[in-house]
Amino acid sequence: MKVGEEVKPHPDLKVLYYSYLLIPAAIVFGLVIIPSIIASFLYLRFVYAILVTFSLLTPFFLVVGFVAFWIRRYYPSISYLFTEDEIIAERGVWWKRKSVVPYNRITNIDVIQGPLSRRFGLGTVRVQTAGYSGTGGAGRVAELSILGVKNFEEIRDFITSLVKGIKPVAVEAEVKPITLRDLILQILAELRRIREAIEKEGT
Repeated sequence: MKVGEEVKPHPDLKVLYYSYLLIPAAIVFGLVIIPSIIASFLYLRFVYAILVTFSLLTPFFLVVGFVAFWIRRYYPSISYLFTEDEIIAERGVWWKRKSVVPYNRITNIDVIQGPLSRRFGLGTVRVQTAGYSGTGGAGRVAELSILGVKNFEEIRDFITSLVKGIKPVAVEAEVKPITLRDLILQILAELRRIREAIEKEGT
């Protein structure tokens, strides 16, 4: 890899997303829809059974078709550009999202592989930065995730080499409010320094 190179997810990411769609869809279809249709034909009049069948199949195929369409459009929208100073990530179907992460704010780089993604040889490189406060149920949330790549170790090492060559930016500390007692003590200390300075000039 080199600076200025644009990285896109591997085409197998689409297959992975379709797998995430088809597995729950098959479970719902086999355990809910099919038994409901069979029961409707056994216990209802034919006309009502047809209505039940359409009422179950129509929303099911609409949802599956919509998600499949979204996957097909979402995959080509993902891109990652490695410049000299930062990573620029873009993605989105209807609402485009652009994230910029400077190398000098990166504090941690992880590689994540789920059970299915491991079978496809895919991994996700998660980048965390100083001062990023996003949290999730499983721990700290990454500010940037490089999705569906097979050379994830190469990307991780490449980012690490760029981070090591740049001085990190310190995280801004929280400003502590000044109490009335602290303010009085500061005023007294300043008056004491002024008095000592006057006494020195008098001598």
